[in-house]
Amino acid sequence: MSRTTTARGAAVIAAVAASALALSACSGSGGGGSESGAAADTSRLIIGLDSDQAALGYDPLRYGSGQRMFFEGIYDSLFVLDEEGEVAPDLVTNFEYSADQTQLTLDLDTSATFADGTALSAELVKENLDARDNPDLSAYAGFAAGGENEIVDVAVVDDDSVTLTFAAPKPGFESNLVFPAGVIVGPTGAADRASLDSTADGSGPLTIDEDATVKGNSYLLVKKEDAEAAADYPFDSYEFRPILDPQARVNAAISGEVDIANITSDTQTQVESAGTGLVANAGTVVNMLPFDKNGSLAPQWADPRVWQALSIAIDREAYVNAVHPGEIPTANALPTDSPGFLPELDEEYAYDPDAAIALLEEAGYPDGFAFDFTINQGSQRDLEALQPYWAAIGVEVTLKNASSTEELFAAVQTQPLGGPIPLTWTNPAGNVFGVLFGFANFHGAENAEIQGAAGAYAAAGDDEAAQETALTDLNRAIVDNGWLIPLYNQLSPWAYNTEKVAELTFPGAEPFPILATVQPAS
Repeated sequence: MSRTTTARGAAVIAAVAASALALSACSGSGGGGSESGAAADTSRLIIGLDSDQAALGYDPLRYGSGQRMFFEGIYDSLFVLDEEGEVAPDLVTNFEYSADQTQLTLDLDTSATFADGTALSAELVKENLDARDNPDLSAYAGFAAGGENEIVDVAVVDDDSVTLTFAAPKPGFESNLVFPAGVIVGPTGAADRASLDSTADGSGPLTIDEDATVKGNSYLLVKKEDAEAAADYPFDSYEFRPILDPQARVNAAISGEVDIANITSDTQTQVESAGTGLVANAGTVVNMLPFDKNGSLAPQWADPRVWQALSIAIDREAYVNAVHPGEIPTANALPTDSPGFLPELDEEYAYDPDAAIALLEEAGYPDGFAFDFTINQGSQRDLEALQPYWAAIGVEVTLKNASSTEELFAAVQTQPLGGPIPLTWTNPAGNVFGVLFGFANFHGAENAEIQGAAGAYAAAGDDEAAQETALTDLNRAIVDNGWLIPLYNQLSPWAYNTEKVAELTFPGAEPFPILATVQPAS
């Protein structure tokens, strides 16, 4: 595309400039590059990932944040995550809320262009967001009628401005307009979503080389010839290879078959032993997810002491070592690198079955109780490990294998507890309103502490002290009220070829780097 450099692009350019200055000061053998001091090969970056990034075609609205790294060079979004994990404008040049925060007006960068030469317009943004009731576009689910972030109207103000109207006040709504829900698809794709099954329609600086791509096996992204923002990407092309088997992915990274790869925590020692580069981000917390917080299914679930008892009944260290070796046990809802992390929560919710029994007695359940839990292949080992801890305090859990995906999803209505579920807290509002008060709140529970803390975070703006206070309040409110039972901090380890690639960095707590920030080795 041809457009003015975005805020994200400016940050990337600054990083590249800093890298160039560092390179000029390095000796030939420094920085992990080749012994000869030769510049790293930048013709192609080969990326090994644990899933097919385009299994459903090239419509980004059919995916989640796990596909961001693949799509972010192909498509632009209204807002993006910058290198610090903060929400920053991309296709938006300015935004403003109404006094009552029920409307958000976006001014647009109309220099962005699509494959057919059409420029971004307010009408196109409206056409995109007006597809929010399309059930195939999962990223729009929260914006649809009755959704937790319902948009009731998108109005064109002029050629380069739109106003979104919400069903309720939505401070900080811009955080919901990053990838994938904030992506704007070009006019061809917006008019015919089926066309995106085989052909992308984005305004980003990269495009899919269809001749060199074998769907499900290898996807090659190349730079658009007339794209000014392509300069943000230091490699000439980017090849994404789905390698589903964890061991095969590690082997590919160690052998040099791929240049970078996301790996599992239990394979990190292999990477280290081989001398391959290794870096990990610990921004994801895996939790048990309560569905009934107001006693709709049974009265005990309305009492936070019951949820606290289930939490302190778990020997997290033993459980993690047995089922998820290499991960980090935690009782915090927020990850260790969050300003809201509270070390004291790990002490307060440490393994103590006697205290758990006492809490159940205080709550009126000295003899415990029983409940059913629906599992699938992915959750079976976890629940079989957790089941004995709860049995030891008098809580009997009957595990039932889901006979279908529909039965598994229906558990949110019929059972008190689900999970494990990984949550990344780069966007706290997304987790609070999209998960806790969203799909996991079928029974309509309310909690003023959690909602108040989330609102305070949204209102904090750039005030870091206010952000920290709000996040610590949010962390404690979630844990003390039992709206999550945190289990462990899930590492997001990556292996990388030190002779070709500099150490990877991550946007805040995200498990995937920003593609443009992957730099050649110096």
